[in-house]
Amino acid sequence: MDQHFTAQLEAAQRHFDAGQLDAAAQWLQEVIDADPQHGDALEGLAYIAARKQSPAAAAGYFDRALAVLPAQAERCHAAGLVHQAAGNHARAVALLEQAIGLAPRQLPSLHAAAMSLSALGEHGRALEMLKRAAALSPGSWEIHYNMGRALGLLDQYDAEMAAYRRAIELKPDCADAYTNLGVALGESHRFEEALRMFKKAIQIAPNNPGARANRAGTNLLLGEFEHGWREYECRWQIGIQRPHGLGDNLWLGAPPLAGKTLLLHCEQGFGDTLQFVRYIPLLADTGARIVLRVQEPLRALLADFPGVSAVIGQSEAVPAFDYHCPLLSLPYALWKVTTAIPAATPYLHADAARRARWAAWLGEDTRRPRVGVVWSGSPTHLNDRKRSIPLRDLAPLFEADATFVSLQKDVRAPDLDALPALPAMRDPSAQLETFWDTAALIAELDLVICVDTAVAHLAGALGKPVWILVPFTPDWRWQLARTDSPWYPTARLFRQPARDDWRTAIMAVSTALQDFTCTI
Repeated sequence: MDQHFTAQLEAAQRHFDAGQLDAAAQWLQEVIDADPQHGDALEGLAYIAARKQSPAAAAGYFDRALAVLPAQAERCHAAGLVHQAAGNHARAVALLEQAIGLAPRQLPSLHAAAMSLSALGEHGRALEMLKRAAALSPGSWEIHYNMGRALGLLDQYDAEMAAYRRAIELKPDCADAYTNLGVALGESHRFEEALRMFKKAIQIAPNNPGARANRAGTNLLLGEFEHGWREYECRWQIGIQRPHGLGDNLWLGAPPLAGKTLLLHCEQGFGDTLQFVRYIPLLADTGARIVLRVQEPLRALLADFPGVSAVIGQSEAVPAFDYHCPLLSLPYALWKVTTAIPAATPYLHADAARRARWAAWLGEDTRRPRVGVVWSGSPTHLNDRKRSIPLRDLAPLFEADATFVSLQKDVRAPDLDALPALPAMRDPSAQLETFWDTAALIAELDLVICVDTAVAHLAGALGKPVWILVPFTPDWRWQLARTDSPWYPTARLFRQPARDDWRTAIMAVSTALQDFTCTI
């Protein structure tokens, strides 16, 4: 039987070397049919699956093989790579660390382990792996580049910039290193230098998505709207934004729309939709029939938006249309119509019946101001670690003589533990099914205090006083330095004076809130 298996394994190897993967797999499968725990055959099937770009299948075969074969550095490394490719990063780290233990100077395993640790959010451990790799190969631009990424995620910006500069020294045509260096410079508010880095990256790689997107965002942050909006259109052509699947008949200000149907559609978050529907009334004189496609939780709120013939949700069938335009392209498409931001508010309105229900829920006691609070956004947001705040850190606010209402739809586990210690906070989250409900509740409040989330845009669009806590390097729409917003006349911005300094910003809000309660 062993001799028979040897012949089958040798035949499989010959077919594998010749690139005849299916034939090789058939020989190995015969061995597995006879002996399901045959380690060499299982390992062979793992390599075949990997070669066929099926990492999940390869990972399964490797795990079965490792259950019966001795752990060897090369074997553990190969198994770690397919688990990494399959997205099983915790398992990948375990296997790659096992490979490193067997061969401590194994550079590919150190580098691969760092990548999976980074994917798991363990950036400190990733950095240590990369430092070990750099000691073995100090001339590797890729290691220095990835060290820069890890350092940036650890907010070590000076060291991050030094790592990218070293990567550029080793590989002068590395567009991504220039791009990331530009981002790090922007985080340090060295924006002119950042723009130069993005320009250099684009000279090297004209369609580099990171360089073009970050150049657009930096120009918008600096108030250079014409250039910013034009550059922002690159998001579709170079894969920054997920394809909309609506065809090439994109409308960006031409041709004329008289007698045509224009489909306007959401593309990003709830806040983006709420912010940019303000441009729709500027289309009123075009003679177009306008269909608005939005996220389902916004459909009821926007159902009667002025100038729109129909509002549909993303799950509904798209009707026939002549042209389409993403909502965030409207400023660019309408630039010749207006270079000013349409900022008249309110441009959204709450439902009267829902307002009445919230008024009853709040009660008749209006001696104290009613203040809505939002302290965190979606944890999947790329910038969430910089914009969201633990509820306990807002404790100084709740010393004010006010009735506080949580507008937080989803409360994270640590914040759930903090809520019972805040008897002044009322929590209606179970009744906030859509933004229609949230809008009606906000309409019955005196003030909203929030971080940079969709609620900030909703309150601003409703014309409600809204105080927004803004990180040191903000999203472009909040611009720099100013305490007001060109988008929302009723907004007041409270900024971190230095990176990660929420305490000073929160104390400023607390002081302002004490004054506010005295005026109600």
